[in-house]
Formats: sequence, structure tokens, C-alpha cells
Amino acid sequence: MTTQLYLIGTCYLALLCEFYVVLRSFLYVRRERRQQRDSYFPKVAVLAPHYGWDKETEQNVRQLLCQDYSGDYQIYFVTHAIDNQGADISFQYLKQVTEDASNTQVLLAPNVVDNGLPRSQKVQNLITVIDNLPSDVEIIAFVDADAFVHRTWLTNLVQPLQNPQIGATVGARLYVPCSSGIATYIEAAWINFQIALQANPTITMVWGGSNAVRRHLIEDGQVISRWSNATIEDHNLTHAVKDLKQKIHFVPDCITLNRTADRTWKQIFEFTNRQMIMTFWMGHRKQWIGTLIGSLPKTLILLLALPGLFLFGPVPLSLVFLVPFLEIQCYRLTFRSLPEWLRSDPEVLGNIRRSSFVAPISTGVAAFNSIWTLFKNEIVWGGVRYKILSATTSQVLGRVQAD
Repeated sequence: MTTQLYLIGTCYLALLCEFYVVLRSFLYVRRERRQQRDSYFPKVAVLAPHYGWDKETEQNVRQLLCQDYSGDYQIYFVTHAIDNQGADISFQYLKQVTEDASNTQVLLAPNVVDNGLPRSQKVQNLITVIDNLPSDVEIIAFVDADAFVHRTWLTNLVQPLQNPQIGATVGARLYVPCSSGIATYIEAAWINFQIALQANPTITMVWGGSNAVRRHLIEDGQVISRWSNATIEDHNLTHAVKDLKQKIHFVPDCITLNRTADRTWKQIFEFTNRQMIMTFWMGHRKQWIGTLIGSLPKTLILLLALPGLFLFGPVPLSLVFLVPFLEIQCYRLTFRSLPEWLRSDPEVLGNIRRSSFVAPISTGVAAFNSIWTLFKNEIVWGGVRYKILSATTSQVLGRVQAD
């Protein structure tokens, strides 16, 4: 009986903490949207690394070309070369889509595998662009290829950087499945709750898919040095900002829409394991511990209760099965903070409702990821296998054959 009560109590304590995080997120977003700032439109370089191509990618690129920004900005699309084969498929498509845009460049980075470079391909792509930026660029913004941004994305991302205490501004991603596969919805639920985490300053991180920094932070934070042997760029940006005692400022109106195709169970475990491995092995232990504590007790209690293997004695099972119900409600409350253009989209609302029903299962996936991370420090990303040795050190293990 004592064990049962402890386990149930831990579950409800974890849920209480989740509701607290969501409440703080809601209050933060409300304050942020009321904030009045002076106009601030410095020259910006937008870095958009690419790998592969599909119809969603083209739509994302075209949307990025339509930014409503009153200052001078240049978009640098960058993909990688492939020795003896030319370039990644995205290179020619990017050239075609941007041929009539006067403020874009398409760059080709060296391939890390073919050239024996000790860093990830995405990191190399970004270094290639930064090495070629004009000297008058004041702000560097980053956006992922799979991110659909609002027309005001760049303006909203840049404005808070006029505060010298803010080292980086950051958005978040909203996964919206384009199919009805259960694994796809589980992956969406796994990712989407992180929107609430971004609005909590003690645990927020720089996400590479939607962020901006002042250019001098790259030098002051020794970012290129941190990247020279690294796997992940945004985790090192997070460390750089915090080492300089500056703030990471979440901009809720810079949440991006990421549409996902049908996903297999193998793909979602590869993706979620990769995210957690990067978090753990790059030194973000606070976030890893929070995930483990928040997910493991709830997973255990349901695994033991569902098949009737756990003898709850006089503890009513209704108290146990209230846990997933509350998890669903907490997940839904997270999206009260979405920008209006997403909150008013029927497709987005429908996907939030459907993915909420598998939120308790995504909690179980997070518990598995947290434990798996203790025994594995290798990831597959963009068709290449890497071993993460530390935040600033990685080993490129070579290409991975496509299934």
C-alpha cells in the first residue's frame, strides 16, 4: 500500500509541476504580447541550412521570401556538395525558387564526410555562411528548412535584441501531422509540449529552427570555436549565451509550423532518441532530469495498472486512470499561448485535439528516451552517423545506408 501511494503521489506531483509550467508559460506570453518596444531594424543575415527537398520545403522557402521586415536583410540558403556527384538535391531547387529574389544567395558547403571534417553537416553549412557574411551585418537569424514562418517572423525575432541583456531570441516549433498515423501523432505530442518549456527562463534553450543573435555574440561567445568539432549548433549557442550571463528570450509569435508526413515507429524513436541524446551528452542535465522525473512515474503506474499486474489494494483505480486524463488536459492548455495565425487555423486545432489523446503515450516514449540516453551517445542525422563525445566534440562515423 505504501509503495502504491508513493507512486501515485509522485505522478500527481509531476502533473502539478506540468500545470505550473503551462501556467507560467501562459502568463509569460500574455506579458510579452503587451510589451511595447521601440522600432529596431538593423541589418540581418538569415541563415537557412537545407538538406533534401519536397513540396513542404518549397512552400517554406517561398514564405521566407515574403518577410515583412522594414530593414535591410539578406537570406542565405545553404546546402552541401557531394564529391563526384555535384550537390544535394536541394541546391538546384533553391536556385530556381530564389532566382527572382534580389536579397538571397544560395551557397554550397563542403561535405563533411568526403572532406574528413570533424563536425556535423549542418554546423559546416552554418560556418560556411558566417565566413562569407559582409561586415555590416548586425544580427544573424537562423531558420530550419522544415519550418513555415509567419510574415512577421523576422521582425518579431529581432525587436527584443535591442535590449543588451538579451543574448538570443528564440521561437519554438509546432508539429502538425499531415497524416493520421498514430506514431506521427505521438511524435507531434512529444515535441509540442516543449512550447510551454520555452517560456520558462530557467530551462529555455536556443532552438536552431527559429532564433536570432547579435553578430558580436558569435565572436564574444567563441561560437565558431565551439562548433569546430561539434555535432549540434543550437546547444552550443545555448551554452555561449549563458556563459556570457545573457538571457535567452522566448518570442511566442515566432513559433513555426512544421508539417510532418506519415512516420513509422522506427523513425519516431530515432528522432526522439536523437533529441534526448543531444540534450544529455551536450550537458543540459537539468532538462534531462526534468524529463525523466516527469515521465517515468506516470509511465510505470500505467504500465503496471493496465494489465492488472499491480495490486493497488484499497487505492481506487479511478485515481490511477485520472493521470492520463489530466495529462491530456495539460497538453491542450499548452496551446492557449499560440499566436493568432495558428490558433485560428482549423487544421492546427484539429491536430492538437487528435494528438492530445496520445499525449500519455508520448510521455512513455520520453521515459524510454531518457533511459536509452544513458547507454547511447550515437545519432543518425541527415544520413550521417555521429558520436557525441561532449558539447563541443563529436566524431563523424560515416554515411548510413538508406532503408
